[in-house]
Amino acid sequence: YASASGFGQTGPLKSLPAYDMVVQGMGGLMSVTGQPDGKPTRVGTSIGDITAGLFTTIGINAALFDREKTGKGTKIDVSMLDCQIAILENAIARYFSSGEIPKPMGSRHPSITPFEAYKTKDSFIIIAAGNDKLFENLCNALDCKEYIKDKRFVSNKLRNANAEDLKTILEKYLVKDETDNWIKLLTKMNIPCGPIYNIKQAVENPQIIFRNMIVSSNHKKIGKFKMAGNPIKMSNYKDPKTRGEIPELDQHRKKILKDFKIKV
Repeated sequence: YASASGFGQTGPLKSLPAYDMVVQGMGGLMSVTGQPDGKPTRVGTSIGDITAGLFTTIGINAALFDREKTGKGTKIDVSMLDCQIAILENAIARYFSSGEIPKPMGSRHPSITPFEAYKTKDSFIIIAAGNDKLFENLCNALDCKEYIKDKRFVSNKLRNANAEDLKTILEKYLVKDETDNWIKLLTKMNIPCGPIYNIKQAVENPQIIFRNMIVSSNHKKIGKFKMAGNPIKMSNYKDPKTRGEIPELDQHRKKILKDFKIKV
């Protein structure tokens, strides 16, 4: 069987309760989130809860596959805190390789430049020019070719060391036009880029609609409402635009207990 808990089934903290934000803080995630020198910032979604659920699901799938091969079951122990450490990505590698404690960097990538949110005439644009060729394309698109050979920016290492100078230069050009126009131009140049949407804009994105990521359901008391769809698309199964009716609290309790042969 699988157990997902705040701190796992072993260790000195095993009996303590936890919530999403507790493990975000203890796992170091909040220390690298937000603006430089800013106050502690929680990630915008319950990433502590979500990652624990995802890792537990992966563990269950792996255990089922193992059982199919070996005929043996296993116990799965997933800790919310462990999951936060697991997703720290290159922050851990940077710390152990350099001894420096990573800090929040706003929207900047810690080791790739230009790779962040930049001001435009009407909002912001995400630009991810992750190699020399993309940087060259970006300079051509912004009509600032002279910076391609600028000694401060001729390699990613140098661009990263001079990220603030480069940001100032890029924004000097980007503020001349609106985000949508820049996206059209940069996309033609094969430069990864995108807008920063609010929730309304995100759920109305034609790509999201086309991928059936907003579906509808019905509730006896509040009627029809919309919610997020399933991001896993499987060729052998349909992905309906509607979901089954949302049950009332305890509506299926007796049936579930009966199915599991649990007496109350």
